[in-house]
Amino acid sequence: MKLFLLRCAVLIVLSSLVYTCYALFASNRDPESVTLVFSGSELGYLEPCGCSEGQLGGIARRDTFLQTLRTKNTSVLPLANGNLVPDNSLQSEIKADIGFLALAEMRYLVYNVGEHDLQLGIPYLTALAKQNRLPLLSANIYQEENPAFRPYLKHTLQTSKGPLTIGILGLLPPTYNATAEMADVHIVQPIEILKRVVPQLTATSDVIVCLFNGPTAEAAALYRNFPVLDSIVVSGEPSESATLPTQLINIEKKGKSVCSVQIHRDSLGNLVLAAPQRHVLDEQIPDAPRMTELLILYQEMLGAENLIVSTAQKLEEPGKHFVGNTACKTCHTDEGASWDVTKHSHAYHTLEVAAHETDPDCLTCHTVGFGFSSGFRSVSETPNHVNVGCESCHGAGNIHVEHPQQKGYGVVTETTCLKCHTTENSPNFEFDHYFPKIVHTSGSTNTKAHGQ
Repeated sequence: MKLFLLRCAVLIVLSSLVYTCYALFASNRDPESVTLVFSGSELGYLEPCGCSEGQLGGIARRDTFLQTLRTKNTSVLPLANGNLVPDNSLQSEIKADIGFLALAEMRYLVYNVGEHDLQLGIPYLTALAKQNRLPLLSANIYQEENPAFRPYLKHTLQTSKGPLTIGILGLLPPTYNATAEMADVHIVQPIEILKRVVPQLTATSDVIVCLFNGPTAEAAALYRNFPVLDSIVVSGEPSESATLPTQLINIEKKGKSVCSVQIHRDSLGNLVLAAPQRHVLDEQIPDAPRMTELLILYQEMLGAENLIVSTAQKLEEPGKHFVGNTACKTCHTDEGASWDVTKHSHAYHTLEVAAHETDPDCLTCHTVGFGFSSGFRSVSETPNHVNVGCESCHGAGNIHVEHPQQKGYGVVTETTCLKCHTTENSPNFEFDHYFPKIVHTSGSTNTKAHGQ
């Protein structure tokens, strides 16, 4: 509890500093246009882990992109489409603390509540929003008979050709009512809400944006019923661009990119919405120092909470447990020597260099069995479970140690590798290229399946 209160105190102070700066530097004077920038469905992905080249996304690159965009003659309005974190774990709470503060520093205008956000609970979400002065939107999440959050927000800006009012509303499909009920709220049918809210917005807004945390097919249906909506934004859903209206904007999950729409008035004063643009946050974009500082704070908070110890311990398959590298090397000496010269053998050290050795997200793939009852706990307690060891790929090995003549243990396929070498962590990973680099030198090998 003391650490939690300390977290809150630190974040409140930082939030106050953010908004002091915001008041001083928030506005461009009479810009020619307004640029809406959409992000969402980060699902806890605050930064690339740094394990390989080609990784995308991260709040540090996004901040640099927004700051660069603000140097142009346009007023930039970032809008968040929710699902910042994946669940209600303590690590997700810390990510939410840092993530909301980051959104505030990047001068986000609103945050549409997603189904994953609801797992944090309404009081926690409300406290985060108040602390960071970032309004939560949802027109159809209700507590009993009343909206749980602000249904919509109208924001007016001055441009060189007059004022421009943007109306922004948030929605969540009833598909997620089971999650909503756990947070003591319920989700009303979006179409019923739009019948009431859209007339209010059309009467007072030049442009209407709908942030929708649901499937693209449902978003397309909403547009067919309400073509007055200028943009409907969804997050993390695969879309078939040829079959969707151009007004529907799909944001890539885990923060790999952002989408923007520029709005201006032509010479006759008519509003023009440019086609949506996707901006990939790649390695060419440098990290913003203030976000780097927040990410350092995030790692410090993980260490202070000692999440390695408090991470829920899963049970292995019945009768199985991890034995550690030394037990394997007792018989497989040649294979052990071969492993010693691979990058897998010092995977934990890379975390120490990056100061991520207390991050459960990283330990899962840089140690043996982290998160399981017989897996990695610490370097001192489980020294044989450090690094990407034998059982990281071959599985818990006690039965093989006890009965080495039994066949079928430890077969490795491409699917085995992809558990850690995901598109986020290893975007350039190609099994046929990389697997030979870690194949053991003793005995026969097969680049499609390798085992004992």
